[in-house]
This record gives sequence, C-alpha cells and structure tokens, in this order.
Amino acid sequence: MPPMEKPRITAIAFAKANLKRLLPFDRISMSSLIDLNRLVLFGCTPGEIPPFKFRTDLDTRKMAAEDLSALAYGSGRFADQARLYHVKRGIDTAYGVYLNEELVHMSWVYTAAEYAKEPFPRLVLEEGEVEIVNCFTLDKCRGLGIYPYMIQFLSNLQFQNGVKRVYMMANCKNEASQRGIIKAGLKVLGRVTYIRIPASSSKSIYYRRYQET
Repeated sequence: MPPMEKPRITAIAFAKANLKRLLPFDRISMSSLIDLNRLVLFGCTPGEIPPFKFRTDLDTRKMAAEDLSALAYGSGRFADQARLYHVKRGIDTAYGVYLNEELVHMSWVYTAAEYAKEPFPRLVLEEGEVEIVNCFTLDKCRGLGIYPYMIQFLSNLQFQNGVKRVYMMANCKNEASQRGIIKAGLKVLGRVTYIRIPASSSKSIYYRRYQET
C-alpha cells in the first residue's frame, strides 16, 4: 500500500464508525430521513374532458364543514382525512360519493389557497388551476367505476366555475390509479419529483417536467 493512502483510508474508516454511532441505522429507516416521491402528472382543459354522464345510483356532493367535523370522530381512512385536512389544517374542499346513503369515496380539490395551508406544496398551482387530490374509495366498492366518475364530476364542476386546467398526480408505481385517471379523460403531461431532507421538513426540492409535444 502506498504510504500516502494509509491516512486517507484510516480517516474514512473513522468517519464511518462515528456515523454509525451518531445515526443508528438499525433503528432509523431511510424513509424517516428522506422523503422522495416520483409522480406521474396528468391534466386536462375544458375542451379535452369527455362529456359527463350522470349516474343515478350515486349521490355526489360537496361535504359540509359539519359533515367533516362529525366524520373526524370516527375511524378509518375517511376519518383520518377529515382530522388531518379539515380539523388540523382547515381545508374544507372535500367531496363525497354516497352509495345507498353510505360514504364510499372522498376526493379533495386544491387551489393554491389550499396548498398554502399544507406543510409544503406537491404541485405549484397558478391562477385558474386546480388539483384533485387525496382520492380514496372503500375497498368493497372498487371496480365499480366510482373513481373515474368522481374525477369527471369534479373536473366538469371546476370548468363550470371558470377553472382553466385540472391536474392530478399518481405515484409512478400506482398503475391502478393511473388507469382510473386516464379513463376519466385526463392526459399524461409529464412527471413531478420532489424530495425533502429530512422527511419532516416543510421545505422541498421540487422538479416538474413536461413531456415534449
């Protein structure tokens, strides 16, 4: 071994040993240190969305503040959303789908105003842009077309209110969600990647890339 390399190797070994002592990786998961998300970006304009076909078997409506407050006392995914987004962050733009008077799906509509209440924005929205987010359907009701129906319902509603573009995002690995979004009529625009270090940080490195047309 050349004489000049020995101090360098010793220093590296010393640094690694101390890093393990300071950061016990056997007790700390990588996800607690870094929040990295790769998402597919979808979107559409008023002229691109397919004609909306109303379903008489579903009751779709904006949820009132008292509905969300009451829901927050329950359990399950809907209650978790109500507590996090409505009670904790003051966001009240949730819409519900009811089947036989049972809440079976929830989606939320975000503008820049709603994102201002979040710890950090996943998507930078301009005036006249919205994002449909936090969509969830009960397991027993999946496969009934509720998810794409809700996307179409909300998209058409937003366009009627003067919105110029609707966005959605789905995890790159969530193919089921991507299929539902495409079925609703939204098109793939590109990808969004964001990273937070540490994962609990309110600041994120944000990258948005469109596909070339």
